[in-house]
Amino acid sequence: MKGIIYPVISRQISLPFYLTGIGIRSPEAHVVRPLGLSSHQLLYSADGSGTLIAEGKQYNMKKGAMFYIAPQIPHEYYPSESGWATSWIVFKGAYASEMLAAMGLSRFAYSDSCSSESCGRIMERIFSAASDPLNSGEKESVLVYEYILNAKKLLLSSESEKNSNDNAVDTAIIYIDKNYMNDIRLESLAELSGISVQHFCRLFRKKTAMRPMEYLARKRIAEAKALLDNTDMLIEDISKAVGYNDGSYFGAVFRRTEGISPGEYRRQKGSVVL
Repeated sequence: MKGIIYPVISRQISLPFYLTGIGIRSPEAHVVRPLGLSSHQLLYSADGSGTLIAEGKQYNMKKGAMFYIAPQIPHEYYPSESGWATSWIVFKGAYASEMLAAMGLSRFAYSDSCSSESCGRIMERIFSAASDPLNSGEKESVLVYEYILNAKKLLLSSESEKNSNDNAVDTAIIYIDKNYMNDIRLESLAELSGISVQHFCRLFRKKTAMRPMEYLARKRIAEAKALLDNTDMLIEDISKAVGYNDGSYFGAVFRRTEGISPGEYRRQKGSVVL
């Protein structure tokens, strides 16, 4: 199903929510709205990908992404080279802004993981109702409200989950930064974050582009370099100070990370302390 419908507005303006437009479009166009819309908008990325610019940030609208944007918020979106299919509704209502704000949708919301069959089914029903210009007002209003509730659940629960995931990784990073000199095991970091080891590793790598133990090694080597640069400590003592009781293993990790041994690093920095 493809197309765009802009209903004729008359008595609908007295309803809590009423449809001002609906589109199921492939490919999506390049849209620039420096003054925003006069309506509220919900847009779902059905296939392909595009780019959204809103609130001073850029968002990747891959398949399954969705955004809500309030009236008068400047924004722009456009398809990628491979094309972009979207479905969207624009709507108003007597107290729409107040009701949406009470739901947690005040200006803008975005999630990159809103795949939902229920939203797709409601969208098709709204499109069908909007095709009947004489008898669609109340039916559209109920369906638009139902769609908003579904979208709100997806947008805000996804954001809550994302924040929870970020907090889990941040907790582990703070712990590593403070305790790098101690024995730290992957299982302990996952337990500290309250999630499984597999899930923890996946979240950590997604946020940092590193595995947790790789981050720990880099933190230790960074601290070792500071000690090599700024102290006269023996390399064996530095190894223990940053969490490596085995000096040979410390040297191997240092070389793997920096491309040279700790002693070579110190000599290159101008120190004669070995």
